[in-house]
Amino acid sequence: MKAIKVMATIDEQGQLTLDHALMIDKKSRVEVIVLIPEASEINEYDKSDENTNNKLL
Repeated sequence: MKAIKVMATIDEQGQLTLDHALMIDKKSRVEVIVLIPEASEINEYDKSDENTNNKLL
């Protein structure tokens, strides 16, 4: 089994939307483990995303 780490958003209906498409060779079912940050960790994720976005520009 191969692991790919991606960020996603959970909408009001509880559906996941990935930030970026997965670059895999074939259509298949996957196992998803959802890690929900505690309130104190949310700011850390936001800062991490800002740093990543700045590096991509």
